[in-house]
Amino acid sequence: MRLRAIFLFLLSLVCYCFPAFGQWTPHDPITGSKKSEEGVVFELKSGARLKFQICNEAIVHLIYSPVSTFASHPDYVVIKKEWPRAAFTFDKTSDGYRLTTSKLQIQITASTGAINYSDASGKTLATDGKRLMYPQTVNGENTYRGETVINMYGSQEGLYGLGQHQAGVFNFRGESVELSQENTNITIPLFVSTNGYGIFWNNTSRSRFNNRFVHVLYLSSEVADTIDYYFLYGPDLDKIVASYRELTGQAPMFGRWAYGFWQCKNRYKSEKEILAVAHKYREVKLPVDDIVQDWFWWNRKGEHVFNDNYPDPKGMVDDLHKNNFHLMISVWPFFEPGSKEYEEMDKKGWFIDRTKFASPPYHAGQMAVYDATNPEARKYYWNLMDKALFSVGVDAWWLDTTEPETENQEENIMLGHKVSIGSGDRYANIFPLMTTTAVYEGQRSASDKKRVFILSRSVFAGAQRNAVTAWSGDILENWLAFQRQIPAGLNYSLSGMPYWTTDIGGFISGGNLNDPQYRELYTRWFQYGAFCPIFRTHGTRNPDENELWSYGPETEKVLVQFDRLRYRMMPYIYSLAWMVTDQSYTPMRPLVMDFRDDVKAQNVGDQFLYGPAFLVNPVTEQGATERHLYLPGTTWYDFWTGEELQGGHWINAPAPIDRMPLYVRAGSIVPLGPDEQYAGEKPVDPIELRVYRGADGHFTLYEDENDNYNYEKGMHAEIPISWNEREHKLKIGDRRGSFPGMLNERTFHVVFVGSAHGVGVETASVFDQTVRYAGKIVSISAK
Repeated sequence: MRLRAIFLFLLSLVCYCFPAFGQWTPHDPITGSKKSEEGVVFELKSGARLKFQICNEAIVHLIYSPVSTFASHPDYVVIKKEWPRAAFTFDKTSDGYRLTTSKLQIQITASTGAINYSDASGKTLATDGKRLMYPQTVNGENTYRGETVINMYGSQEGLYGLGQHQAGVFNFRGESVELSQENTNITIPLFVSTNGYGIFWNNTSRSRFNNRFVHVLYLSSEVADTIDYYFLYGPDLDKIVASYRELTGQAPMFGRWAYGFWQCKNRYKSEKEILAVAHKYREVKLPVDDIVQDWFWWNRKGEHVFNDNYPDPKGMVDDLHKNNFHLMISVWPFFEPGSKEYEEMDKKGWFIDRTKFASPPYHAGQMAVYDATNPEARKYYWNLMDKALFSVGVDAWWLDTTEPETENQEENIMLGHKVSIGSGDRYANIFPLMTTTAVYEGQRSASDKKRVFILSRSVFAGAQRNAVTAWSGDILENWLAFQRQIPAGLNYSLSGMPYWTTDIGGFISGGNLNDPQYRELYTRWFQYGAFCPIFRTHGTRNPDENELWSYGPETEKVLVQFDRLRYRMMPYIYSLAWMVTDQSYTPMRPLVMDFRDDVKAQNVGDQFLYGPAFLVNPVTEQGATERHLYLPGTTWYDFWTGEELQGGHWINAPAPIDRMPLYVRAGSIVPLGPDEQYAGEKPVDPIELRVYRGADGHFTLYEDENDNYNYEKGMHAEIPISWNEREHKLKIGDRRGSFPGMLNERTFHVVFVGSAHGVGVETASVFDQTVRYAGKIVSISAK
């Protein structure tokens, strides 16, 4: 890799000094332009073309071709192809041209082709200084290596996103990141900047983000017939995320149950074992919604036939459903020889073709990965799952090794191989998008009564539209791995992807359940997991258990407290889920999303907001009894004590083993439901409505039928709730919408939080007011 990097640097230097060697020249002037309703195309002296498509006032699509035509390849990622006509002006200037929308100014220098992006006030956001294209042959295809050079402004500009990476880095300013799929590393080619813009690099090949020269950012791809990216203006980071989802698809809702607790280990080995665990959870009345069957429930990989340890799969699923459990099952994309499924797929050419370019070459009879880029192979893959699993009631899908890799080949096997849509190198990062598409579209076509849930080890841009949650991969069971999960998940969230989770306690090495130090690690990880978008435990343990009672009574007591808190928060969490779908919201929020202009907040990668209210501060140091943390510049309440604190500085917060520091922002309205053993066990009534005074606030309580797609047809209800600080008045507004089974009347127990009042997990002992609500506006004055 080092030699390759040196070679590419020298090649870049040669092309800069001797322009004829490459397909870009620093003196390749613009010789002509043509305006259309959608944008402008520029002609360059070298014969290259530069196109700007004005998608809307805040989204600009740039395509650069080194030749006079634009190469045409299907775009599997960006699904919004048609845009309403956007208002823009196009003018000549003294040194070039200017494109202007209501939000952006784009200045193109005629003599060099440099592109300067500014906001409406003229503040420079970024400059695309040059684009370089190097001719090459990859996987038997004549193409280019493409690179864009972005000039940065200001030493404090922060850069985030790019998917999930495990080096423990939060702010990628000054970093270099390879954008390729690999176990524990996920590629989403979107980054966002504190300057108020983002760039979605629309390329599916192996790419790189390189800001080692801090004032310059190099974005490059190994296969690129054109430079293709979208410039997204915010300035708020939420707006940039919303623009990304407008391009690539919105995230649908999961069933309410999916936001509860997921029980898993590596692995349950029989029907008898999995049912025994589920039954015990119900006997001891611990909150849980899901149980997971990991790998080797099959005879052969890909055969989709339960082995003899599962004599009655449908009976097992029926038993789980009777006990209000949902079942997720592990499904892999590769197939083992010896089954009729393998023979049929091999015969029809539905495996990734490794015959010509592989080293060693593919031979019939070897383990093979199905070609998820082939629509017929995708249908066949889902049909296998439908016939063997969905038809007996399986509720959710765990798609493992979706980079893709096999157990004996840890590198992405698309590289150097052929797929149905062309070179695997051109589409190296796209497999997880295509295989999750197979399952999402397959289940949606089979039923609208059960919402899709997919857990995938890898994803690519656009996968959020397939009801996908990523997990952080096969990580170690130690404190360093735990620490690194937090910035990894936060950057994933800033990549436009709303749902993410980790293996609570880690996966590899076999944590010792009887070791007090491992119990401490597991406790701290579990506390953090309760505030991740999806809350699940998994891992290899010694002895082979991983249930809440497995860690001893003292640890169990703490775990159950946070498990209960998760379920009490369900009205809040499910309302956030609607915000994700309806407003392109991000539930796991790095501080920079809400405090973008605060330089300290820009560089905090181990704290985050969960929704608009909760400031979450995981404890990641062994033996710690306090946590050094940053309170951004507003008023906060200690969730556990009700103490009011002013932000804008660092504090040392108490953090005994049974408490993770949690703060709630002033102006927050937090609906808490009753204790439940599973989501939907009880009507969400009464609701304890905690109001944190000190600033105006609002929250919308969302409800629907919990697990079908009728919400897409408008069958849901929203109750807007607001707090007016000046008038000291709480208003529960008119309910909007309805759905079958909706509570027409309900009770709100209002608590104005203060010291030792309305704090912690337990229901408040005294309510400030109790309100009967029948769908019409109610106003409450604080005493």
